[in-house]
Amino acid sequence: MTRTRIITSRIPPLQSAQRLDSYCAGRFTYLTQEQWEKEIIGGKLSLDCGITRDPATKLRGGEMLAWDGSCIVEPEIDDRITVLYEDEWFVAVNKTGNLPVHPAGRYFNNTLVALLEERYGRKVYPVHRLDRETSGVILLAFEGKNVSDLSAALEEGSKEYLALVHGTFPNEEIIVDLPLGRDAESAVSKKRKAWPGGKESAKTRLRKILTAGNISLVRCFPETGRLHQIRAHLLAAGYPIIGDKLYGRDETAFLTFIEHGLTADLAKRLILPRQALHAARLVFLHPRTKKEMTVRAPLPRMFAEFIRSRRAGNGTWLSPPLFTTVS
Repeated sequence: MTRTRIITSRIPPLQSAQRLDSYCAGRFTYLTQEQWEKEIIGGKLSLDCGITRDPATKLRGGEMLAWDGSCIVEPEIDDRITVLYEDEWFVAVNKTGNLPVHPAGRYFNNTLVALLEERYGRKVYPVHRLDRETSGVILLAFEGKNVSDLSAALEEGSKEYLALVHGTFPNEEIIVDLPLGRDAESAVSKKRKAWPGGKESAKTRLRKILTAGNISLVRCFPETGRLHQIRAHLLAAGYPIIGDKLYGRDETAFLTFIEHGLTADLAKRLILPRQALHAARLVFLHPRTKKEMTVRAPLPRMFAEFIRSRRAGNGTWLSPPLFTTVS
């Protein structure tokens, strides 16, 4: 099912007047300036509810821009999602590692929300966040009014993630208790940093499961729910996640990916094609039935095969139900 995508955006205050086509090319980079010119001339854009066909239209700031973005070619995704639990209030899904949760940027129809709304024929509402490249358990409510109750239940419950990291992790538990904030030294504006000067308190407990060569499989227990918390905390602890383009060993991998995509050279640098982070388990009290819920997502096959490739034998570390593997 393809849905019509109408993008609306309030143009922020501008230091000086700016052409409509150049503004759009800088703000919505999935089309070139030449492509934006064609969209504008074709009557696809409106300003303050009026169609404009002149690419040179001057913007002053504050205008409401609307555009039919259905022409955007969306990146391919892995849509092999599985339902782990569902009732009349919510559904718990095992999300794949190449699937955004909600529309953003180029993604609109190719999202978890769109896939589930097509499956159920009704709206769904994400209760919490998972990055596009993070696989595992995520809850989505069937009614918007249920989101706050489910979110509160998750805050009182517990989450467990699994991460493949660079380095030999120690046998003892590590607790990273470092606030998060924007990384002012990074060339990537959205990158965050765990450091004492951060404004958002954050705490994560980390425990090793196994080490294979110079990589480790680690259990991560976030005690707070900050954006990019586990990724930033593992980097601060000296054990960056394998395949992480932004919080890995070299953030230039992210810049290369944005400009050129996943090239052969970049794939070799990353070792794995996506960040090896998996939401393995949620434990919470059902807000309606008051029953304790434990929802698990099997270990992705990518994790298991990578570890096996680093070990002399298969070992005995895989044991159900937590470490049952899926493709």
